[in-house]
Amino acid sequence: MKYGMTIEYNNSDPKYINDITTWGDVLDTLRHRLDQLTIRVHIYKWSSNNRCLGHRCVTMGNLYFVACSPTDKILI
Repeated sequence: MKYGMTIEYNNSDPKYINDITTWGDVLDTLRHRLDQLTIRVHIYKWSSNNRCLGHRCVTMGNLYFVACSPTDKILI
């Protein structure tokens, strides 16, 4: 199981982060590595045979809800 993130910025090209192995690394990126110009973050959960198992669009409105989630069940 792997995760992928697309970070969209205001007036800039998006940043793609692929092959994140743990949910803790996704939370660390959401909590500590976002820029001030971030508009939204798309989080994808991929299976071992490259099938999308879940997707979540994170904005400022639901950032706290996602960043405090102990498991990745909110992506499904």
